[in-house]
Amino acid sequence: MFWLYTNCVLPLLRALYVPLDWLLGWTTLLSPVVALVIVGALTGLAINLFQKYLSNQALLALCKADLQRIRELRRTARQARDKDALARLAGLARRISGRYAWGAFKPALWSIPPICVIALWTGSRLSLLPVRPDEVIRVVAHFEDGAAGFAHLIPNDGIAPAGPLIAPVAVPRAQPGDTGPLDPQARWQVRAVKEGEFPVTVRFNSQTYELRVPVSTRGGRAADSPRVFNLQTPTHDNLLALELRLTDSVPPAWWNLKLQWLGLYFVVAAVCGVALRRVLRVQ
Repeated sequence: MFWLYTNCVLPLLRALYVPLDWLLGWTTLLSPVVALVIVGALTGLAINLFQKYLSNQALLALCKADLQRIRELRRTARQARDKDALARLAGLARRISGRYAWGAFKPALWSIPPICVIALWTGSRLSLLPVRPDEVIRVVAHFEDGAAGFAHLIPNDGIAPAGPLIAPVAVPRAQPGDTGPLDPQARWQVRAVKEGEFPVTVRFNSQTYELRVPVSTRGGRAADSPRVFNLQTPTHDNLLALELRLTDSVPPAWWNLKLQWLGLYFVVAAVCGVALRRVLRVQ
């Protein structure tokens, strides 16, 4: 499963992100909230366009008109206490409702894959703040339970140490940002020296591990973190992943349902989806 994810799913997502970077990459120049509102609104628009142009709108409009007429006839039959007419109208309403539901559901099936890719792109590009020059960030290496000793951070011209280069591999005390039980870790602080893309490089047990970090003065995107190298090894004493502790682009609040960027994105997409449905006259 891990091989499938790293060798098939991730390369496919990276390829699908390329056209989205062309179309939506300009939003990274804006504040995170504004960018998420824009992408959420465009998602709501995309959902309605799929619904409008991949469905038989004329048929759906006829179904809605027929259902409205059946409601009027059922009201008349109920007043006349005509049980036979009520039963026939109820059966006819179920058949028309089923046809309407299927006609409206088919374009939704086509819209699910691209909308999921857009949501994943949004999380990848807008969920965390990008690294700026002179910013100090925390680097965390995660290890298997049998790992011990020391891990070494290897600096370069873009990433400078802001503390010791050598860190012990041990289960640390809980710190802000930690969730759940802690695994053996090594932790460093580093400083981004200048603009560009530079590797955070860690060496452990004669193996070298890298996590590339984009650094930009304005705009840009956050590093793809964490980077997982192994889920498990035969010796149970190796490095599993490198992680950067970056700042969330949107803190949890009531207006994003405590779900940070995801809550804001889905709320805006849902509101715009409903509002644009009337504007675009989607059945």
